[in-house]
Amino acid sequence: MKKLILTCLTITLILFAGCGGEDKSTSSSSTNSFDETLRGEWIYVHNGEKVYIDENFEEKISKVDDKLLTINKDDITYHLIRYGNNNTIVNGNLYKESSLLKAVKKAPSTIGNVNIILKHYVDQKSNKEQTISNTGAFTFTNVQTGSYTFEAQTDDNSKVTADVDVYGEELSLGSFKLVSNDGYNFKTEYIINNSKNGYLFGDQTTYDGKLLIKNIGSKKGTGLNYTFTSDSPYISQMSTEIVLGTVDVNKSIEVPFSITFNILDKTTVSIPINVTIKDANNNEWTDTVFIHVYQTPMYLNVATAKAHIKGYIIDEAHQLKQIDTGNATIVLPYKAGESYFLVLSNPNLNNETSYSIGLDAEPLDFENFKETSAYEPNNQESEATTLNMKESIISYLHEGDIDYYKLDMSGSDDAGIFSPPQMPFR
Repeated sequence: MKKLILTCLTITLILFAGCGGEDKSTSSSSTNSFDETLRGEWIYVHNGEKVYIDENFEEKISKVDDKLLTINKDDITYHLIRYGNNNTIVNGNLYKESSLLKAVKKAPSTIGNVNIILKHYVDQKSNKEQTISNTGAFTFTNVQTGSYTFEAQTDDNSKVTADVDVYGEELSLGSFKLVSNDGYNFKTEYIINNSKNGYLFGDQTTYDGKLLIKNIGSKKGTGLNYTFTSDSPYISQMSTEIVLGTVDVNKSIEVPFSITFNILDKTTVSIPINVTIKDANNNEWTDTVFIHVYQTPMYLNVATAKAHIKGYIIDEAHQLKQIDTGNATIVLPYKAGESYFLVLSNPNLNNETSYSIGLDAEPLDFENFKETSAYEPNNQESEATTLNMKESIISYLHEGDIDYYKLDMSGSDDAGIFSPPQMPFR
C-alpha cells in the first residue's frame, strides 16, 4: 500500500519511578480455543471504535499477524490493529507520613509488608499482584495495556486506591501515601492547553495548562495548599498561581500554571515536577509528575483528491494517534534513529480516494495520477512502504483496502547521538 510517518503521544500522567518485588499475574489459564496472543485492546482503523478481545469476544476473527486482525461482515472487510502492548513496565512508590524522609535518605523504612495489585477494568486475567517491603518502591513488568485500579493495603489497614491508565513502554505512577480508612489522599495530573498536536517541544514556547490535584481518599481534604518545584535544567521558567481551599472526595482542584523549556541536547526528555500538598493541620503529601518534551518537530503533510483518509500513526510502543483528514499538516516529534508506522483503512466504496503524503515535504499533485496499485502490497507492518524524510508519495485507497507506511528516521545523520535542533524551528 503506501508510505508515511507518524508518532504517537498523548499527554498523560507520568510520575516518579522505583523498583520493587517480583510481580505475579493473578490470571488463570485460558480456554483451549482462545488465542492468548490476541488478548487486549484493539481498535477498528476506519472509525476508532475500541474493543477488548478475550474469550468472550463474539465476532469471528481472522488473524493477519499479532498486530492486525480482520472481521468480515456482510461482505465488508474491517481491520483492527493492536492498541498498546502487553509488556509495559509500571513503577511507583508507597510511603507513610513517618517514613517518607527516611526513604529519601535511604535509611531503614517502617512501611512493612504491603500487598499491592493492579486490577484490570474488564479482564481479571490481566491483573498483577505483589507484596513489597522496605523502601516501598515497586515495579510491575509485562503489564497489559488498559485501564486499571491500583490498590495497596498494609496489615494495619492503611491503604490507597487510585485509577490508573497503562499505555506506553514505561509508566511511573509517582508516590502514593498510605492513609487510614477515614483519611484523605491525593494524586496529581496535568493538562496542557496549547500543545502542538499533543506534543511539547524544547523550543522556548511557553505552554499554559492546569495541574489537577484529585482527592482519591474517603474524606474531604481541608484547607489545602500546594508547592510545585523542579531542579531540571531543561526548564527555563515555571510559574503557578496560588490556589487554596478544601477538596471534596472524588473532586479535583485546578492550579493554573505555565512552563517554558530550554532547547534540548537530546531528542526527548522526561522532566519531573515535584508536588507537595499540605492541609490546614500541616499534614503533608508528595507526588511527582513527568512531562515528556521533544527536541525538534517534523511535519506530515496530507492531501486527498476526494474523500478523507482515516487511520492511525503508531509509535514503537504501539500507542495510536488518530487521523481523519482530507488536507492537513500534522506536527510530530522527530526522533533520530527510530521509525513509526502510518496505517490507513477504507471498508467503503464511498471513501475511495487518491491521496498524497509528504514527510517534511509537500504532497504531490494528482493531475496525472492513475496507478491505483501503487506501493501494493502494503497490507501489514511487515510489508509497509518506507517513507523517508523529505520524501512524498501518491497512492490510492480502494474499497476494503488497508495501507501501511513506515516513517523511517533510522537513516538520519544524527541517529543514536546528540541531534542538534533545527534553527529556526519550523
